[in-house]
Amino acid sequence: MLAASACIGIQAFFVKLATREIDPITLAFLRFAVSYALMRTAMAAAWVEVRPVNRRILWIRGILGGVGSLLLFLAITHTRLSNAVMLFYTYPVFSALITRLLHGSVLSWAVAGSFAASLAGISLIVQPSFETVLTGDVLGLLAALTAGGAIVSLKVSRSTETAWTVFHYYNIAGMLVTAPLLLTHWTTPTIDSAPMLLGVLIFSIAGQLGTTYAYRYTAAVEGGVLSMFGAVVGSALGIGVLGETATPNFLAGAALVVLGGIYLTARGSEERGAGNR
Repeated sequence: MLAASACIGIQAFFVKLATREIDPITLAFLRFAVSYALMRTAMAAAWVEVRPVNRRILWIRGILGGVGSLLLFLAITHTRLSNAVMLFYTYPVFSALITRLLHGSVLSWAVAGSFAASLAGISLIVQPSFETVLTGDVLGLLAALTAGGAIVSLKVSRSTETAWTVFHYYNIAGMLVTAPLLLTHWTTPTIDSAPMLLGVLIFSIAGQLGTTYAYRYTAAVEGGVLSMFGAVVGSALGIGVLGETATPNFLAGAALVVLGGIYLTARGSEERGAGNR
């Protein structure tokens, strides 16, 4: 999970570079299409096996994941990389909230306070006003909300499905989500953009497969906590390589988001454990 999270953070860096020449919707479609082609090749060669058990949850996870990835690519294009990545990694907060809503759990004061701290962190990162709210920041939060739902459905699907099956349906759903938008957003990649495109493909495939595989063998609390490493990697690349400013407000907000996500994940694990005793 730690390695997969790092890959996702590095992927975001390559997305930022690639979208300087390639439309983000085109980039998202190519990511899904290439992954799908590789999967079909592996299936034809009998290297991997795809045998869906619960197609409904596979499609739910695939569509939510596809929409979330597209929104993240758009967010990275339209705001600072560090902002987009940190806002996207509020998804454990949304995942915890969705899980509680689905199970009808009452929010304790500690959990409500953690949500409030995470929202305060978001405010510090975005620093909203009528003049300065960026479209990319809004898209980053929408990507996090969608990804929160995708993670909940991923955990459910991994009880019956293999990592390859989940990944296969994720790519199909991602292509279905992005393909209609290509009519107005297609850009042909150039030779100069090939290294960035290759970086997106390699690290996105490694990150998604790694995350999917890890959630079969990693406890929810461990997975949620380790996944936050992707936010650190992505933000560090934005600040250290792209020269984005690490303001005190951003650093304080990032700390609140990460700590809030970790606490909510850990708290949810404790509550589930207590309920099973």
